[in-house]
Amino acid sequence: MPGSPEHKPNDKTRAEVSALCAYGVPQDEISVYIGIDAKTLRKHYRAELDSAKIKANAKVRRFLFDAATGDAMAKGASFADCLRGSMFWAKTQMGFKDGNEVAEKADIDRVIEVVRATRTN
Repeated sequence: MPGSPEHKPNDKTRAEVSALCAYGVPQDEISVYIGIDAKTLRKHYRAELDSAKIKANAKVRRFLFDAATGDAMAKGASFADCLRGSMFWAKTQMGFKDGNEVAEKADIDRVIEVVRATRTN
């Protein structure tokens, strides 16, 4: 804040900024939480701001991938969880669509390809 002494980041504040950013908290709110202005936040925590969301998204993608491939069942996830993960993965990564639309031949070919690949592993 204006007139405040120079901010000194430490391990605790770095972890807090990283976690808050990963959870989707806006930078202006993170700066209020830490007790600094947004410009100071960006100056001292650039690495955390740049990498936190990437790390969080990677963790979610890994979960979805594990669910879609059935690997999550070995870790205790239910079949229903894996089925939902598979459907989400197919929509976001393979171009499948919701609705009553007839699947294109390319979509059917991709499903067959995935099923064959999982059987051989």
